[in-house]
Amino acid sequence: MQEKERELAAEVLKAMAHPIRLGVIEQLADGERTCTELYQELGCSQSMLSQQLRTLCQYGLVSIRKEGATKYCALQNSDFLKLFDCMHRHLRTFLHFENEE
Repeated sequence: MQEKERELAAEVLKAMAHPIRLGVIEQLADGERTCTELYQELGCSQSMLSQQLRTLCQYGLVSIRKEGATKYCALQNSDFLKLFDCMHRHLRTFLHFENEE
């Protein structure tokens, strides 16, 4: 990667680096969800979810479409789910080594 690409990559990773934002991406792995479904599944307030969705949309991770009064959220690029697989493998390995100490 070139320097500008690394800088943008770091910004996108920062945009993901919040438990609720990670939860949103994880929930959307199975397909589109309404905002109501997301905040209920993630156990957060509507205003908290709104703030987190704004960040995810800003970096092109999630898209929102409105149908009547209902807002639907979807992943813009499901390739980011590969990062989750890598993270799960890393955490299992990390926690395994941590428990051995």
